[in-house]
Amino acid sequence: MKVVSVRDAVHASDDPEPLRFDIANDTSPEDVLRRAADRKWLPSIQGDRATWSIASNNLLAVVAYEWSDLKFLPYNIEKLMRAGDWRKGTLWLYFNYHAQIDPDLVYRVFWGTRLRG
Repeated sequence: MKVVSVRDAVHASDDPEPLRFDIANDTSPEDVLRRAADRKWLPSIQGDRATWSIASNNLLAVVAYEWSDLKFLPYNIEKLMRAGDWRKGTLWLYFNYHAQIDPDLVYRVFWGTRLRG
């Protein structure tokens, strides 16, 4: 499967390049998101306390520099990934920058967010 990740800029002169990669079709959704959350691609932030969310038509996970792994939202992630932003066989993922907001707070807010009826 082909994946393209795009992210918010973290400051005025930041012009982020998309992260593009191929990964096996049978890779778990969690591992696809882990691969996309590449710490070499996400910019270094002073104090290493950046918080990001990952979305693709739905909120999927929260990334924080101080966490050892992503926190996945408590939904059927396989179903959400199938309903993601697919274009010509490529999954598009969007990394939203939440500055240095407490990642647990971001996760709790998104945990209760409902995007569809």
